[in-house]
Amino acid sequence: MLLLQRKPNQSIVIHKNDEQDDPCVIRVVEVLPTGDVTLGFMGGSYKVVRSEIFSNNEESHMTEGSSKYGNKYNNGYYS
Repeated sequence: MLLLQRKPNQSIVIHKNDEQDDPCVIRVVEVLPTGDVTLGFMGGSYKVVRSEIFSNNEESHMTEGSSKYGNKYNNGYYS
């Protein structure tokens, strides 16, 4: 796991190897005194969902068949 520290208005860029034409940019929009962080996501071909929604979708797919992600999403590893 890569850990990065970012300040408000700083961002990171994610792209597939050798496909830099379609990046996903994640920007720290706001950091509240409570420690809550607001993130902004920009990337046309990426679907962004919260981890609990992704996990629920994976659980429903696991009842229909095997998941390509195994159990690491379902046991909270990525929450």
